[in-house]
Amino acid sequence: MEHEAWIVPLRLRHPFGISRGSVHELPTVLLRLRCGDQVGLGEAAPVRYLGHRADLLRTALSAVCEALREPDPKDMSSHDPHPQLPEAAPAPVRAAVDIALWDLTARAAQRPLRAELDLRHPPAPATDATQTSYTVALDDLDAMAERAAAARHLPLLKIKLGRSPEFDREALRRVAAAAPRARLRVDANGGWSFAEARALLPVLADLGVEFVEQPLARGQLPALADLRRHSPLPLYADEDVQGPESLPALRGCVDGINIKLMKCGGISPALAMIAAARREGWRVLLGCMIESRVGLAAAASLAGRVDELDLDAHMLTADDPVPPGSQHELSADLPTLPGPGLGIPPRW
Repeated sequence: MEHEAWIVPLRLRHPFGISRGSVHELPTVLLRLRCGDQVGLGEAAPVRYLGHRADLLRTALSAVCEALREPDPKDMSSHDPHPQLPEAAPAPVRAAVDIALWDLTARAAQRPLRAELDLRHPPAPATDATQTSYTVALDDLDAMAERAAAARHLPLLKIKLGRSPEFDREALRRVAAAAPRARLRVDANGGWSFAEARALLPVLADLGVEFVEQPLARGQLPALADLRRHSPLPLYADEDVQGPESLPALRGCVDGINIKLMKCGGISPALAMIAAARREGWRVLLGCMIESRVGLAAAASLAGRVDELDLDAHMLTADDPVPPGSQHELSADLPTLPGPGLGIPPRW
């Protein structure tokens, strides 16, 4: 199959801070696959804490695409585009190819990707998650309060914490005061110790927080299970959630999981993970990395299958080159476009 992969830098509107550090710009890798007259778009956004680099992802992506066989058009109409991708390939590389093949398949059928997925895999149960949260990144107190005030019209805010218990308490109070009507969620990105989390969770509950993502560092599952037994709030795993193989170890540890296409390897594994979460009784949050409209549109095609949405990268970037680009007027609407496939023009 003909392919083109290239690196795109994504500048951020504000410094994007989490418990592990802060960035002003992040690169992503875009993919264009051609099969006959059809074109599919994909994306491989690096997951930094897994050691990914955009240049290495682009190299690996080209190698994987060179080995792809062009699908039979009859197969495209009757079978999922699920190629045997190398397990050793990084998850964002597998995600880019998987997304591009789904986009290509839906374009060939002249259907939006969400409609194509619903036709092949009817969601059970279907959900009414229609609005995405907006992230208030970790920064100094004044900056966090200022960004919350600018987003006070939005219904859902996710606050990044994990600097210190004293800072986190004050940051959440400032954000809550700046956006008094917003529903609040918290993501610590593994920044708390067990003792800190145990002390902070009741404070967060008193301030109206709905749930907390990844309170403890990745890999501390026994401690996470113990924390859940004492938590007044639901706990969701994020960094502890990778592909489908990561889920069995989370039994008894969490109330929900955060699925990101760049961590799990694309739409196909995400479908399997959503089904597994339903069997476990977990709630499902659909999240994103800092990525372009390609990855966001792919994730948004799964919106009718999950409970909460955190697809806000288009509100965090300053210069996304993929139409319609970055969104400078903050809106909780899903990052979707009309038209077949992802809705994005195959060439721009």
